[in-house]
Amino acid sequence: MTTATGEKPTSTEPLSTSAIITVQRKKSKKRGRTGMIVGIQIALVLALLGIWELVSGTLVPEILLSRPSKVLPLFWQWIIDGTLLTNAASTFSGALWGLLIGGLAGIIVGAILGQSKILADIFEPFITALYTMPKHALIPLFIMWVGIGSMLGIVTSAVIVFFLVFFNTFFGMKDVRQSLIDSVRIMGGSPWDVMFRVRLPSALIWVVAALKLAVPQAVVGVVVAEMLAGDSGLGYLVAHNAGMFNSAGTFSALIALLIAGYLIDRLMTWVTKKPLAWKNNNSTS
Repeated sequence: MTTATGEKPTSTEPLSTSAIITVQRKKSKKRGRTGMIVGIQIALVLALLGIWELVSGTLVPEILLSRPSKVLPLFWQWIIDGTLLTNAASTFSGALWGLLIGGLAGIIVGAILGQSKILADIFEPFITALYTMPKHALIPLFIMWVGIGSMLGIVTSAVIVFFLVFFNTFFGMKDVRQSLIDSVRIMGGSPWDVMFRVRLPSALIWVVAALKLAVPQAVVGVVVAEMLAGDSGLGYLVAHNAGMFNSAGTFSALIALLIAGYLIDRLMTWVTKKPLAWKNNNSTS
């Protein structure tokens, strides 16, 4: 059947219904796949706990590998009495201060060297040489400078974060199309205009990418410092209980670090998802 104009009527309603059904099927399939993955993961955890329980005290002495039936109740007890919260707060406050100090210093130094070729040629080899040195090997030196306690973790964390943020900021400042810089200069822009209107906005996405790595590394720096010369924190719990041959306490502290590491990774993935996706889209366009 045709209309008076000779055109065949279009039927969009069946297409819309079909599209809706297709979308619903995809969502249902995705939910089913997610549920299957979660189920397999839970089964793996339960199987691991079962094997752990059987091995402890039989193949491996319990003093070296405590049973989950002892580790998990102790872990819960630490949650109830505040032991876990107090020490976790000490660790993460140190990591936060280290992230702020090291991150800010890395951005400032990276921006200055990224803007000035002369300064970059002078200082970059020295910074690169320091970067290749294992940062944890400097902890004995930091102990001499700041002593033991929370400040040691902050300094260690700040040094680790500095290099990660510095190099990303530095290369981000360089990752700018020369045509954009020339356009600003042609319009009478000063070197400061080039820095703040072109180079720094370009480096911002690089800094976000650096933070995804810097945040967990800041925590690692604090934990290592706590294990070597701390008087509180999750790292201190690990070292203290290991020194007392309390494997249940050692594994409880390690479980806390495991959970904290996973949550930090999920948080940073969520925070940096959109900025990094925007960078990838721009780089491919």
